[in-house]
Amino acid sequence: MRISNDELQLASIRRFVFGEGENIELDPSLLERVADSRSRFNALMEEEVAIYGVTTGFGASVTKKIPRHQSEKLQSNLISYLTCGTGPKLPRDSVRATMLFRLNSLTRGYSGVSVELVERLRVFLERHWIPVVPREGSLGASGDLIPLAYIAQALQGHGEVETSNGLEKVSTLLEKHKEAPYHLKAKEGLALVNGTSSMCGLAFVNYQHCEFLLSLATIATAWTCLALRGRVEAFGTLVNSEAKKFTGQAAVAEQVRNILAGEKYAPALGTNPIQDKYSLRCAPQVLGPVLESLELAQSWLQTEINGVSDNPLIGNEGELAMGGNFYGGYLAHGMDYMKLCLAHVADLADRQLITLMDEHTNRGLPANLANWHDGNRDEHFLHHGLKGLHQSVSAITSEIMAKSIPNSIFSRSSESHNQDKVSLGMSAGVQLSEMIPQLYNVLTMHLACLAQALDLREISLAGEKSAALYSLIRTHMPFVEYDQALDRPIASLSNALQSQALLQKGLFAYEFRA
Repeated sequence: MRISNDELQLASIRRFVFGEGENIELDPSLLERVADSRSRFNALMEEEVAIYGVTTGFGASVTKKIPRHQSEKLQSNLISYLTCGTGPKLPRDSVRATMLFRLNSLTRGYSGVSVELVERLRVFLERHWIPVVPREGSLGASGDLIPLAYIAQALQGHGEVETSNGLEKVSTLLEKHKEAPYHLKAKEGLALVNGTSSMCGLAFVNYQHCEFLLSLATIATAWTCLALRGRVEAFGTLVNSEAKKFTGQAAVAEQVRNILAGEKYAPALGTNPIQDKYSLRCAPQVLGPVLESLELAQSWLQTEINGVSDNPLIGNEGELAMGGNFYGGYLAHGMDYMKLCLAHVADLADRQLITLMDEHTNRGLPANLANWHDGNRDEHFLHHGLKGLHQSVSAITSEIMAKSIPNSIFSRSSESHNQDKVSLGMSAGVQLSEMIPQLYNVLTMHLACLAQALDLREISLAGEKSAALYSLIRTHMPFVEYDQALDRPIASLSNALQSQALLQKGLFAYEFRA
């Protein structure tokens, strides 16, 4: 992993965050920039310029003056009082991404930190020492103070980290390596915690899953068309590229067309049915906005990853600026958009599935996709196929939709009304991360039902990605012959799909843009 003057790209970040054993190369010019920034900071200290969080208290305590000789103690106190997080811990991958993004931010040369701090953060990343970080406590402005304090705490030799050997105390690891805990210099505690890196790390991991879930929903739409013997005109260029010019709609429709073409599915024009229900016919118009919303969120994420989000900032000429780049507004909006997207994907899957399960609408398939073709005819109605799966899908979809309300609109004034408008970006990210496994479960059951329907139709999938996905489904969930418990196969398949999302090039992920 190379960090240079160029922007970090999502593909290289994905390889680093989800991979193993990659070293970090810091461009020498960046270290020179960091050293120069520290020199400019020291010059300001010599001039006895009032610097927020260095010679003043924090937040509403900005009016309290701190003597210069106490500025380092102030930094360690900051980390101590912020180490009050609660709730479940953040996923390891999101914390690893957080540390990478904080490192990238500090090397831009606007934060006034030392080269030694940058190097210590790099060492923790390379050794895969990932701090345990509680997920509750961030208002998303003034950055992710409480979550980031746990990373700063670890650098100081306190707390616990996840390693290849499990959970270990930082103090023990440093003793093994005969290294001293890092001593924070003036401003460095504030530079570590006053930023958007935690919500950025969580947003990055969430985005990988949302992108993959959209791919699965697109495949499921094509399979629904196959299983229901639906029309293909609704996915054609006349509707999606000529009559309307939304790029997301056109891209989704093209993917559905490609999947159907791989199965050589092309029903004659004018045959029944003439047109399908909205959940199939309008799928490009449903998933197109999802695609474009994800692309917008991705562009914001890319900018945030490569920006500097702490306060105060020190310019190249030594100018000092107190600002608000720690406010995670773009990330909050982006994750709220992704929450809304997931709700639409879940609802679409639920609507497509009810059409597939109902014998009055599934065009000749057995009710609930029960295997009534084989076995003792007298016992057919004793078996209920996949009825339970759709009941579960409806229940989970309702929960997903309830969680899709934007978090960013619930801003609360805090910290003696100094932080009187906050982004709540971390809250949006946490709730989005709760919705993601639920949508995996929804699409897992949807795809399992579709595989059952295709088997009942005796359709053998020939397209490369369709065949691969079908094979994965059947590896974890066999054809359902009779009423049986399906909880374990569902969990197994859902976990397998989630693992696919984190591969650099997921087998079933589609490139919606050329």
